[in-house]
Amino acid sequence: MTSLEHIFQCWNQFKRGKSKRKDIQIFERHLEDNIFQLQEDLRTSQYSHAPYEQFYVTDPKQRHISKAIVRDRLVHQVVCDTLTKVFDKKFIFHSFSSRLGKGAHMGVANLRQMIRKVSSNGALPCFALKMDIRKFFDSVHLCTLKGLLRQVIKDENALKMIDIIIDSFKANQGEIDPVGIPLGNVTSQLFANVYLHELDDFVKQNIKEKYYLRYSDDFIILSNNEEYLKHLISLIREFLAKNLRLELHPKKVFISKLVSGIDFLGYVLFENHTLMRTNSKQRMKRRLNEAYENYLIGKTDATPMDQKLQSYLGILSHADQQTLSIGIKNAYWVRNGSFPD
Repeated sequence: MTSLEHIFQCWNQFKRGKSKRKDIQIFERHLEDNIFQLQEDLRTSQYSHAPYEQFYVTDPKQRHISKAIVRDRLVHQVVCDTLTKVFDKKFIFHSFSSRLGKGAHMGVANLRQMIRKVSSNGALPCFALKMDIRKFFDSVHLCTLKGLLRQVIKDENALKMIDIIIDSFKANQGEIDPVGIPLGNVTSQLFANVYLHELDDFVKQNIKEKYYLRYSDDFIILSNNEEYLKHLISLIREFLAKNLRLELHPKKVFISKLVSGIDFLGYVLFENHTLMRTNSKQRMKRRLNEAYENYLIGKTDATPMDQKLQSYLGILSHADQQTLSIGIKNAYWVRNGSFPD
């Protein structure tokens, strides 16, 4: 984990797409000295985690972000890169968040396949039980998380590094039984999958649900039987409380009918077509308007506007929204030349 080769490799992964950021440039001015010193601190147990910078982002709801300094974020990358190789092969196939080759769009595509199978291509009724965990990242029980990691990781030096990262968020808060991991850490996404793999295992092995899919703390189960799905809610609620000290979000547990649309990861899926969620479309148009106004007044050039446009066109390509895609191209295309393919 702490070889120079691995740390330099993780640095290249970490800085990808961030090379213009000031804190990255400052660290890179003395890159070799910084990495040699970091390796020495890690190998002699002298490494300590600095305090976090705290701020809020709105995307679309307001979220509290805790940002570590570059040195600590590099350590997060080193640990995450190593642990991912150990844990990813243990995760179920239908866990799609923060995993190589997965993602939201693949999750939606797999949900679409599940809907076709459960409904027998529309011949049978199909219901979806969609659930969300209340304040998940703020509620992760750190002792439980450490216990789950220790079931797999046995190397004491590695466990010390992992514990430093886990404890860094609550280090100055003096909590006797601390909970919560920072939303901004790359390790937090992996820790979330390790933690919620217990739920995945319970649903797949104990309840034996075939049509189950999870993306972070959002998860969904399909069935032909609405009453059966209602029965599952109490089983899952009890498991989460007893084993992971988590609770379902009281306002985000509901059952949808396929004929009315199944809402998941920003899309609404029907039997024969998929649409973007209405508030997702509204948010997309608002952000494009803001970017276009900045372009018109010369606050930004065409490049960031074009990147944002291409990103949203890519999102729309996963839904049946051709008319909206054409309208957005016509309204916001700023480069010279023809429309993109």
